[in-house]
Amino acid sequence: MRKATFVFLHMLTIILVSCSLFTGLRFSLLTQDWLRFLSALLPQGSLYPWHIGSASLLSVLAMGYLLLSLWRPYRSSPSHYHLWVNRFGYLIILVLLGSGWLLWLGRFVAIAQPLHFYSFWLLLIYLLMHGWAYFIQHGKYVISALLPKQPEKHSIAAVLSVTVGGILLYSATQHSAETLTVASLAPEEFIDIDGLGDESQWQRAPVYTIETHGGINFDDGRSTIQVQALANSQESYFLVRWTDSSMSTNHLPLLKTQAGWKVQQNGFYEFDERTFYEDKLAVMLSHSCEAGADNTAQLGNRPLDGKPPNWHGKGFHASMDGKIRDLWHWKAVRTNDMYLADDNFFGPPAIAQQGQRRYTAGYQPDGKESGAYVMNWRWYKPGLVTPKRLPDQSNAHLSVLPWFGSTPYTAENDDFAPGSTLSSILYRSNRFEGDRADVRARGTWSNGVWTLELVRKHDTGSEHDVPLTNGTCMWFSAFDHAQIGHTRHMRPAILRYPL
Repeated sequence: MRKATFVFLHMLTIILVSCSLFTGLRFSLLTQDWLRFLSALLPQGSLYPWHIGSASLLSVLAMGYLLLSLWRPYRSSPSHYHLWVNRFGYLIILVLLGSGWLLWLGRFVAIAQPLHFYSFWLLLIYLLMHGWAYFIQHGKYVISALLPKQPEKHSIAAVLSVTVGGILLYSATQHSAETLTVASLAPEEFIDIDGLGDESQWQRAPVYTIETHGGINFDDGRSTIQVQALANSQESYFLVRWTDSSMSTNHLPLLKTQAGWKVQQNGFYEFDERTFYEDKLAVMLSHSCEAGADNTAQLGNRPLDGKPPNWHGKGFHASMDGKIRDLWHWKAVRTNDMYLADDNFFGPPAIAQQGQRRYTAGYQPDGKESGAYVMNWRWYKPGLVTPKRLPDQSNAHLSVLPWFGSTPYTAENDDFAPGSTLSSILYRSNRFEGDRADVRARGTWSNGVWTLELVRKHDTGSEHDVPLTNGTCMWFSAFDHAQIGHTRHMRPAILRYPL
């Protein structure tokens, strides 16, 4: 390998590693709060394409460099220290690339995720050691030594080969999906949406398994999700199981103190509750199948130009290409007793409303004709709140407060003792009606596993819903008593219906 070729590839490596490091740090902020002081220095917006793209180019570059080194190695005379530093760096980069691709595949996540995280910090140590060695060798001319000089044909050919190969690898990875085969269901066969999944028909449906990571409160942030699917001529049925060591059905309960009622919360004021919240599952559907949430994740404190910031600094979901992504949002407290999943969608960033405290960008609910749950307080404050209604004694233990099992709050009829708790969810009716009620669902928890059954028509006719058909892609995210801290996976599942 000629020196000019080495210098050009070295400069390309610096660019790609920098891109991977800065985008990777932004992803780390989703779970590592202690890194928030770096937020202002990091890129914002749709970063999955940049992270996967730089990894693709770097992977091709690493393979090309290995082949060139075996065929025609670059001869230099590094010090003994620099030689071992370089070997350390090669090893770290290979581990980072290998663990990153395993996370992309959703395989061996229990090993790959911590390996990827700790290798990142080892890479920073390597860069300091490597940079110091260059500084010792070249002194004040170190920048000049790093920059390419007059290009040669071999150098240009090497860089172009890496670029073309990286783009091809990126294109293949961005549109890669794993098949979720849908088994047939005869018209006379019945599936009871009860959250048990004990019908014999489920046994003929292949199991799609994905290891998700990055969730708040899960054991090591990970949850294994298994999905099966059945379909008749009108509807598609899904059986979803995921690991969760605890059943969480507390949703911001009200606590009676000596001074009055207060909302139990740990992050809710910033819309990032992590303790007093229900378990949830989110399913996203899309006509397109790009890895990394189909480019709907807009990361950072203020990733959308001309739109308000978010309170927690993590980002928004929004569809920047104008297309709708369907979202089924099952909630263990708010919708489970409705036998529904909340039918929502990711659309273009909404117009910010004056006086609106929480801006949700593209995350919006489908329309409804009637039915709702509301919070059981008049005005939220971090201190004391006033409940809207108090339960009858027979309903005081319920996690959801029924309207016709409660009375309007007055100080005179508030005879609850300090230490008492009260539901913060108030049902104004039994369930949604209309577009928002298109997805029937019921979940149960047992022995560290949630079991959820869902069903929806193949095509609801709604402009906010994605039809269920061959080629529809799905992503699954689990929440463990967390408001926004869900698990994630890169590659979607793509539906394949029987002919």
